[in-house]
Amino acid sequence: MKTRSERAVLYAGLLLISLILGACSEKKTDTATKPTAAAGVAAITPQAAAAAGIQVAAAGPLDIRDTITLYGTVKSNGEREQNLRARYPGTIRAVQKSIGDAVRRGDTLLTVESSSSLQTYAVSSPINGTVLDRKANPGEAVNSDTILMRVADLSTAWVEFAVFNRDLGHVRPDMPVRVTAADGGFLAEAKLNYVAPSGDADNQSVVARATVDNARNTWIPGQFVTGDVVISAFRAPVAVLPSALQTFNGKSVVFVEGPNGFVARPVTVGRRSKTAVEVTSGLRVGERYAAANSYLVKADLLKGEVEED
Repeated sequence: MKTRSERAVLYAGLLLISLILGACSEKKTDTATKPTAAAGVAAITPQAAAAAGIQVAAAGPLDIRDTITLYGTVKSNGEREQNLRARYPGTIRAVQKSIGDAVRRGDTLLTVESSSSLQTYAVSSPINGTVLDRKANPGEAVNSDTILMRVADLSTAWVEFAVFNRDLGHVRPDMPVRVTAADGGFLAEAKLNYVAPSGDADNQSVVARATVDNARNTWIPGQFVTGDVVISAFRAPVAVLPSALQTFNGKSVVFVEGPNGFVARPVTVGRRSKTAVEVTSGLRVGERYAAANSYLVKADLLKGEVEED
């Protein structure tokens, strides 16, 4: 008897497997023929596996990381920002740059006419960077207290996370953190370089900060991100990707690649993380297994059992 979940997997993958295997069978050559099916073997050729997106990896040592997830936002690196002010009171005569413009050190951003000398002088950028804020327009009167523009070097960025009471005991500076954009499109590996000594009374949290490389302008100030902070790590001698594990005939299995296709190999698992699962028995270092889209291998095996019935 098949469980309801196994039958759901069967019918979800049955059509795709049939189409792919059929197509590969029609296009077979002298050097790539479909293997003969055997009991407990999903007779999928390497060509059919590649066409279906079944990626194969080798079992081996991987880090099992115990993590906590934090949420935060990207900010410009506050240590690489400059607020530009007028040196002398006067009137703005021209503004050469706007928000978003790239500037080089020494570029003139605006000119001011001094109220006392009636001479104009330039306000230049002290760094290479990008104009993040502009509060200056021609004709406005300014003094040395007025912030006219804000320029920041965006080659690095700050990621600031809110750490709430339940996690405060686990988060410390120098801990590795995996930063992921809210849409999951890209990520960065960094370390927490600052944890605030006091919190925000409004939301009962403290700030933890990491600095990420931003040479390609991947991280945009204001962007929402998540951070998986590694609070402990263990190097598993034998491990697989989480996507490799399937339940087959009531057992946890990994589909191991063999000469005639993929074989369902029962395994015993240990510690787990989002990126790796320890295998304590049933699999050896170097054995190749279906890592991605392994459910299609399961569907092919279930298909074979149905046909036998």
